[in-house]
Amino acid sequence: MRLDHPIFHTPLAVDVVLDQDHPYTDAHDGQGTWLVHEGEFGKGCDVGIVSDGHGFEDSPDCERISGGINSKGPRAVAIGRQANLLQWGFYGAPDRMTAQAKRAFLNAIVYMRKFDGQAPLVQKQSRGRTWLSQFADTLAHMSAEERKGKGENNYASYLKKNFPAELVGDDFDPAKLRAWYENHEEYFGHGKERHDIVLDEDLVALHLSNRKPAFLDWLRQRFAKDPHDTLALRLAARYLGPEHGKDAATALAFLDDNRPFLFFSDTGGYRWFVDTNAQRAARAADSGASKNNR
Repeated sequence: MRLDHPIFHTPLAVDVVLDQDHPYTDAHDGQGTWLVHEGEFGKGCDVGIVSDGHGFEDSPDCERISGGINSKGPRAVAIGRQANLLQWGFYGAPDRMTAQAKRAFLNAIVYMRKFDGQAPLVQKQSRGRTWLSQFADTLAHMSAEERKGKGENNYASYLKKNFPAELVGDDFDPAKLRAWYENHEEYFGHGKERHDIVLDEDLVALHLSNRKPAFLDWLRQRFAKDPHDTLALRLAARYLGPEHGKDAATALAFLDDNRPFLFFSDTGGYRWFVDTNAQRAARAADSGASKNNR
């Protein structure tokens, strides 16, 4: 929970009192919980909704403001923003909200006015790589017997299929899954199916992250030496998108035109995107400066 966020401060002051008797430690590092609405489950109150928080803030037009007690894990977003869209995931209607939650909700409406006219930069296409970290942690918290689970509907079996088969035998060590993830965190990409996270062996061999600016520099250097470099062409198409990475000239033009505004998104399909909001703001600022200098 981002207690420094504007929706907890302005225009109305919000007195957020955290319940330390119910800290929900696993998800919020003992921060405590804040009562948003009252009412008995199933009687005027129901489950709310959270958004997948893994990779959510890859996109610069997204903010994770607060989580909530849920079954998806500590990264899930209960209150969050994407462009001009606000998610208030708690189900309780205003007549069931606590007084302070009502004030925060009103502040959120005021806060969203500044994003009028924006549209989301990224549409979700895939699952963020940090899900693998959560899967490894979940398996580590299971008993040895639970981890041996098999079958299509078994939870441990579902988790294990996200890792290399040689790491998840009957008596596997969960610590090795954590080590494997940490050693390969920068080299994951999108598989054939929506939720597939795959290890990109090209990146592993190069020791090159697909989501850091050094990747863009690497492409430029390789194409400068050889515009027909098959490895560079393969990675450009994979991570710039087929429309921007179809050949060296197109890829270099894309980088030249947009480099200061590029960002990488796992959930957008493991590729680079242009922050068009920042790009428009920069152009407007340049235009204003030009007019002032006349």
